[in-house]
Amino acid sequence: MHPSQDENRPLSAAQHGIWVGQQLDLQSPVYNAGECIEFRGAVEPVRFESALRRAVAESDALHSRFVTGDGGPVQRIDAGTEWALHRVDLSAEADPWAAAQEWMWKDLGRTVDLAAGPLFSQALLTVGPERSFWFQRIHHIAMDGYGFSLLARRVAELYTAEAHGKLAPVGFNRLGPVLDEDVAYRAGPQFQKDRDFWVNRFEDAPVPALLAEAAPMSSRFLRRSEHLSPELMAALQAGAKQAGVSWSDLVLAVTAIYLHQRTSAPEAVLGLPVMGRLGSAALKVPCMAMNIVPLRIAVRPDAGLYALARDVAAEMKAARPHLRYRYEQLRRDLRLVGGQRKLFGPVVNIMPFDYALDFAGVQATAHNISAGPVEDLSFGFHARSGGKELRVDLDANPSCYTEESLAVHQRGFLQLLESLLAAPEQPVRRGLASWGAGGVAGPDASVLDGGPVPGVRPVLELLKAQAEVRPDAVALEHGRWRMTYRELLAASQALSLRLLEAGVTPDTAVAVKVPRGTDAIVASLGILFAGAGYLPIDPTGPATRNAAILEDARPSVMLVSERPTPDADPTAPGILVVQKLERREGDAPAVPAAHPEARLAYVIYTSGSTGQPNGVQIPRDALAHFVAGATERYAVGPEDRVLQFAPLHFDASVEEIFVTLCAGGRLVLRTDEMLQSVPRLMDACAEAGITLLDLPTAFWHELAYSLSTGAAVLPDSLRTVIIGGEAALPERIARWRDVAGDRVRLLNTYGPTEATVVATVATLAGPDALASGDEVPIGRPLPGVVAAVVTQQGRLAAPGKEGELCLMGGALARGYLGRPELNAARFTTLALLEGQPRAYRTGDKVRVRDDGQLVFVGRVDDEFKISGHRIDPGEVETVLLKYPGVREAAVVGQVLPGGSRRLCAHLVASPEPTPAELRKHLLTALPAPMVPGAFAFAERLPRTSNGKIDRNALKNALPPDESAALLATATPLERTVLEVWEQVLGRAASSLQDDFFELGGQSLQSIQVANRLSIAVGREVPVATVFRHPTVSGLAQALERGSAEGSEPGGLTAAMLADSELGLDIVPATTGEAWAREATRMGTGFRQVLLTGATGFVGAHLLHQLLAVPDVRVICPVRAKDEAQAMERLKSALVGQKLPTAGLESRVLALPADLSLPMLGLDAARFHGLAAECDAVIHNAAVVSVVREYGSLQGVNVRGTRELLKLAAAVRPKPFHYVSTIAVAPQTNLAPDVPEAFVPAHAGLRDGYQQSKWIAERLVQQASERGLPATVYRLGRVVGAPDTALVNTQDLVWRIVLAGLPVRALPLLDVGEVWTPVDFVARAIVQLSRRSHPGAVFNLTPTAEVRLSELFGWVRDYGYPLDLCHVPEWRERVARGSGGHDATLAFFDLRSGDSTAAFGLGPIRCERLLAALEGTDVVCPPTDRTLLYRYLDSCVAQGILPPKESALP
Repeated sequence: MHPSQDENRPLSAAQHGIWVGQQLDLQSPVYNAGECIEFRGAVEPVRFESALRRAVAESDALHSRFVTGDGGPVQRIDAGTEWALHRVDLSAEADPWAAAQEWMWKDLGRTVDLAAGPLFSQALLTVGPERSFWFQRIHHIAMDGYGFSLLARRVAELYTAEAHGKLAPVGFNRLGPVLDEDVAYRAGPQFQKDRDFWVNRFEDAPVPALLAEAAPMSSRFLRRSEHLSPELMAALQAGAKQAGVSWSDLVLAVTAIYLHQRTSAPEAVLGLPVMGRLGSAALKVPCMAMNIVPLRIAVRPDAGLYALARDVAAEMKAARPHLRYRYEQLRRDLRLVGGQRKLFGPVVNIMPFDYALDFAGVQATAHNISAGPVEDLSFGFHARSGGKELRVDLDANPSCYTEESLAVHQRGFLQLLESLLAAPEQPVRRGLASWGAGGVAGPDASVLDGGPVPGVRPVLELLKAQAEVRPDAVALEHGRWRMTYRELLAASQALSLRLLEAGVTPDTAVAVKVPRGTDAIVASLGILFAGAGYLPIDPTGPATRNAAILEDARPSVMLVSERPTPDADPTAPGILVVQKLERREGDAPAVPAAHPEARLAYVIYTSGSTGQPNGVQIPRDALAHFVAGATERYAVGPEDRVLQFAPLHFDASVEEIFVTLCAGGRLVLRTDEMLQSVPRLMDACAEAGITLLDLPTAFWHELAYSLSTGAAVLPDSLRTVIIGGEAALPERIARWRDVAGDRVRLLNTYGPTEATVVATVATLAGPDALASGDEVPIGRPLPGVVAAVVTQQGRLAAPGKEGELCLMGGALARGYLGRPELNAARFTTLALLEGQPRAYRTGDKVRVRDDGQLVFVGRVDDEFKISGHRIDPGEVETVLLKYPGVREAAVVGQVLPGGSRRLCAHLVASPEPTPAELRKHLLTALPAPMVPGAFAFAERLPRTSNGKIDRNALKNALPPDESAALLATATPLERTVLEVWEQVLGRAASSLQDDFFELGGQSLQSIQVANRLSIAVGREVPVATVFRHPTVSGLAQALERGSAEGSEPGGLTAAMLADSELGLDIVPATTGEAWAREATRMGTGFRQVLLTGATGFVGAHLLHQLLAVPDVRVICPVRAKDEAQAMERLKSALVGQKLPTAGLESRVLALPADLSLPMLGLDAARFHGLAAECDAVIHNAAVVSVVREYGSLQGVNVRGTRELLKLAAAVRPKPFHYVSTIAVAPQTNLAPDVPEAFVPAHAGLRDGYQQSKWIAERLVQQASERGLPATVYRLGRVVGAPDTALVNTQDLVWRIVLAGLPVRALPLLDVGEVWTPVDFVARAIVQLSRRSHPGAVFNLTPTAEVRLSELFGWVRDYGYPLDLCHVPEWRERVARGSGGHDATLAFFDLRSGDSTAAFGLGPIRCERLLAALEGTDVVCPPTDRTLLYRYLDSCVAQGILPPKESALP
């Protein structure tokens, strides 16, 4: 036995690739490999186990343990591994081989812990006295296929030697030399030569052709094996000899031709596994050394088989010296990492050696059970009997292929092989005559009929029947509020009379802009009783999008809610307000459908490719058909209690509302409190006795995970869960089944809005569930629905073949509102079916399985679904192209390896905006789920040969992973947060200060984060915690403290006070003496000044004012990749504020820098050069956020100030001008006024921004005390310059206005603020900085304050019909939905609804400021109604706010 090795050893490149893959899912068995040796004779078990244990002991790789070291993963060899040989007797089984395979596959499904081991399992399965199976399961990180053969041969060798009483040959070599050789190779010259060879070979390679849609790799696979006939094998060998190549070259050529004929691809890129051991230390070491190299074969249509085989031989000869270069590295070199981007297509595994074994006369045969993960399709060619026999195995990923499609490929390949060998000179373009020849079923297999729909009755008739039979039964429940069927019917019919009085006519749309609650249900039903259809408007959606929907639909009436009390959610039934809307001139009155049930039921808007949402019109008979079919399929009845989960503007709400109420059940409306965590939701469902849950698939994924970890428990009352909106993950279904068993039905639904909510259903768990597998079906049609799978050529697809799903039946929509061309394209007739029925073309690609279940395989266009939202990337691109500087935009949907989904925007822009700026821009026009989670910039976007944007390439183009270094330096809890964020967002954070919401986090994703963190830390983490602590470091600190729900206490921590101490190495004690000498030499004024924050709101104006001073040169540190980009950002900032840019390059140096880094990210020479060149520093840069914690602001606000003080004191002292904030001052309960002086620490420093700015002021104060001429300028609420009236939309007051307008409410904040226009602030600072005011503090707030309650009243008077309500009610209104105002709400959450402590300051002293400005022309204008109206006019003109007449009808 080899001794243990205590030292850490590196992973080989082959091991590292597998280790990284396993980290994506530590519970996945996908990298387990298995082999079975069949004994045809009796083996002596004790002797066999002795030989096996010795062979295992000699194999270092089996005893490796993989742990994370300081620089990444390392391995240790532990020879003391304890393991048992499983002995299993299967002799009593009816089919022993089937029973043995079942046992082996179960073992292959076990999770392997790479750090703890063991990495392997050994078993001896006995099926009879003369037949048994030796099974090995080994993780791929320890063993490849050749390693399996080495182990098997060694066991046979040892067994035979002991049986014959002979000494066994020397055992295996050690693993260490293999690892050393790998390190030497990667550091040597051959590595670069190999890299150059492969990169040159493949940098212009096409996207590899595949025989099926790409899918995540699977640990299970489908297999079809066949032995070539002796005649065909003889023909193969003879052909190889005649062509002057090997038989392996011939089968590679045939595979390339087969791929060409099936896909029309001019080139085939095959994956070729290579042993990687010849001439290597690994030749006699069982380990993982195998590599897969890409083989690029141009298929010349006019060439024959032999000519192409010679091309293959030449390509192999060229590649042979370079086979060691890892394919994982080559994928990184070619930027093919992530998503479903492929380096090669099908894999061709040539095994020319005969794998026969002899155990002391007992013959043994090897059977490969699993070679590890199968990504697509693998062709295996196994030589037998000294090369006289050849077995052909086709292994396929079941997510890509069915048993039948694999059989077709097997049959087609062997037919092609036979035909080409018979006519080897025949041009290969002449392929097989019939793709489906030999056993393809008839066309009916691609038409699925859900059967007759039960009795269809109008939904209002069903509702009235329930009110008559069960009048006192509860129909609606929302918190403590209840409404019976009698009350619901009465309220709805009363509302219908009011609507008719307001002029509502049949078959027209009436808008409903009402938050979740009983009012929303009454509104929808009241509209139906009035003969009209309801049009739900998201109360918290972007104002511009809502305005666009109202403009498109042109409803004459809208229902809104008038809440009588400021109660928190849930609210009491209130008064619905009927608002009449202006009709457009020329609008013709609608002509109602002749039959009442053909009239409109509702209109729901979906994303549109032109940037304009599309309104889908659902008639009443379609709704009735759906309700009838769904009620029968879901088995809903009066005893059911259904949770109403979806917003009204999602069509899932239609299913929840109408199926429940028409069946006489109780509809329980969810509250916001339920969504604080998954356990809370389950507890609330248990308390309410919920029997049926209807959830978005993305949310259900979190529920399944929580249940499997024990963090949540299913209510005993629950019997059915319906999911839909996006693809369900097989792994989550397995978790669900393990917990729920057959007790709860799990129904996976599919359906576009155009087919009324749901069209197909699959039972994934519960009684009568489908068998589990690696693919998740979308099921069979509902009663009354017919589905057909149609090819691009307009024919019915063959069984198992892909095609577009077309839906038929009584539940189809009327069409799109006002979109005749789109209607003609999507709603068509299927002439190939009897009766030429009307059909809806879904745009979804599907296939029909052998069991008649539909499987979703992709889209025919670029539409994408996230959390149930249908997103057309074109709509997102339209908004992106409106952002200044964005020249090209392509948005693609990506499904990441872990199954998470996101949008990624690829842009060409100059200057490049930040992702935060783009998200802010998008949220003004789009719902939050439509905002991309990742942004990538390029000089140009990839194009196809016809000049179109290559979206397929972009779908696979993932931004680089920058998380490894960050994970290495993070604390354990920070690593947990980072890993959860990456799982949920589909992208890695780049720093511990990254903000979850600025990275693209949305409401549902915050729930996912809270849920997964709850499981990770073993206690509940409410969603509110994610809002309060949106950065990695802040959230980790909150988790460590365990104060998940509490607010931060006021004041500073010990760590913050330590940050406020200025070291003598930053500003020496001798600075005052040095400044005395320098001041005499320098005089007054400055020639060259360093200005930070010049790309910001105030900074752009400071730069403008500095350039107004003759002969002054300005150096502006800017976060950018180079000087050109830095200058573009400066220009963009000036242009954005309508400031001139003429002569900018001649007087301004744009310096790429990072204030959060030591020496601003500059080298020492450049840093000290600045210190020598500059005459003054104006430090204006800061991260401004009222909701972020201190740790996320410390980098720029504190460390940046310290580094700039160091620069100001270095070489020669120079004046330091620091721009601070009034927010550092103590509130009225702590001090009577705000002095023009430094203030001591106080308990009112509550948020991270106040804390970081006070600490920075304290650093400046200490520098001043040591003699550095430092001055502080405290700013209040800085507003736009009156001449341009531009506003800073990131200012809290404007964020409150933007959040409040869509919900018709602004908060009552009876506090005062001083508004100072930005041009006054900039002029004052530049004026004051040109004279010496050492140690002075100026409060730049010289005008009278304005009360926010008065100011918000002016907003109402301007023309927006708003309610001024208390903070809790206002917060509750804004919180409903996904309007993108999470950070604004979090500000109020941090203060528990009490704003006084945040705003309430005493009188602000400005005597020093006024004295210093006396005699100058720098004067601050007053804040009044006229000034505010100028700002509002400007916001409307820019599209920041909607016009008065259409914003809030």
